[in-house]
Amino acid sequence: MTELKRMHPATIFISAVLALKEFILPIIISLFIGTTTNPIGFFRFEYIWIFLLVVAILSGLLRWIFFKYRVSEGLLYIQHGVFIRKKRFIYQHKVQSIDITAGLFQRLFGLVKLKVETAGGGSEPEVSLLAIQKEEAINIRQYLKKSFREEANDHTTSMSEEINDEAEHKGHAVTEEQPEFQWHLTNLRLWISALTSSGIGLTLSAVFVLLGQVEQFLPEAIYDRVFSFFRDSGLWLLLFLLFAGFLLAWLISIGAHMLKYGSFKIEKYGNELVISRGIIEKRQLTIALNRVTAISIEKSILRQPIGFATVYVECAGGGSMDEQLSTVILPIIRPKEIQAIFAEVLPHYEMNHTLNSIPKRAIFRAMRRMSWLPIVVTSITCYFTSYGYWGIVIILLSLLLGYLQYRDGATSINGDFICFRFRLLKQTTVISEKKKIQSMESHISFFQKRKRLASIQFSVLSSITGRTYKVVDQDEENVQRLLEWYSKESSEKDVRSS
Repeated sequence: MTELKRMHPATIFISAVLALKEFILPIIISLFIGTTTNPIGFFRFEYIWIFLLVVAILSGLLRWIFFKYRVSEGLLYIQHGVFIRKKRFIYQHKVQSIDITAGLFQRLFGLVKLKVETAGGGSEPEVSLLAIQKEEAINIRQYLKKSFREEANDHTTSMSEEINDEAEHKGHAVTEEQPEFQWHLTNLRLWISALTSSGIGLTLSAVFVLLGQVEQFLPEAIYDRVFSFFRDSGLWLLLFLLFAGFLLAWLISIGAHMLKYGSFKIEKYGNELVISRGIIEKRQLTIALNRVTAISIEKSILRQPIGFATVYVECAGGGSMDEQLSTVILPIIRPKEIQAIFAEVLPHYEMNHTLNSIPKRAIFRAMRRMSWLPIVVTSITCYFTSYGYWGIVIILLSLLLGYLQYRDGATSINGDFICFRFRLLKQTTVISEKKKIQSMESHISFFQKRKRLASIQFSVLSSITGRTYKVVDQDEENVQRLLEWYSKESSEKDVRSS
């Protein structure tokens, strides 16, 4: 791989479609402002749509012409830009994760998309090859991922990589290795994961926003007749419609979740973990296990009662926007099964920690912290209307949430590992190694000091600027013990560096 290459010509079409997605808001606004049969001024809305289409196609063509790449001499070289030519060099040892995705448009042409990320690369991938042949993507990944193995000092693997490099230069495809460990998401677990997915909230809001815009597309006579029907039908029909909207959002959420996590599997190759998932958009992510900075186990309000959880990993340079900038490693799993899987994948991570819960004197602070705002709002609403008493239900729910936050707050130290457990809405247990922690700090407010309480948090390197985990109202002595545990390591590092 020594010559500069362009991506597949299908990049022009795919880039145009993606560019049109960026213009979706102006198109929707133009639909709501008027129709194509009612010109405003000297132009019609058809002109706006034609202009956006031309801009999208032109941007795709220019991207294909001026974007070139090359993989050689231990680095990935990229040059792009029309008026300002930009060059980018990414060395093997800087690569944090490699993501191969086969989206709907890529699959139409038998292509894939390759993303290469580095630590601190920002919210966007460091490099994105939008449309290339699958064999080309695999060869690039095999070439770049050598750095993962070199860090493990595996001489045998390095020799095999050199053989693979020679095969690449001769034009042969790289032989796929056999994984050391595999785990597949079963169809039953996939259904359970879809039925209990938390994505229903976003889908529900989108459905109601869409239903709220239906009037823009109905003739005025039909709209008046439909509105009069609903107005005269009473409360029960309104409740039925709310239930129907919720059911529709739930079904959409189930379908989207199954398409996203269908065919999910993880495979371990030496110091690498390859995560594959997706039915329509097939995605394959490669991460270096020695760059994992934290593991979090999340139990949502739907999954915790039936004994399931989701496991994420934080990795420098990894993560995606649709997974809260983390990487899902086990979409749904019973907590007692996690240790057996991690014994194969990350054996030095111990899942069983003896946790120190926050003291009982913190219970009223937790319940007051969650309920004071609902109490104030309900009191004001009750004074002005007769419907304010429904707020009592919200107050009771907030008190319950405050109690659960108190009950779940806990910390622990186990050798070189720290464990935090806390709850916002879902219960989260996070485990990190001392040397992977970027910073640790405590906070003590005036009211906490009176009860000998303190808040403790630590931060690890993640996909953008890092991720912070916090436990509120822990015992002050336990917080001091955690700080001493971390500061001892920091002092030892300073001594060694000097």
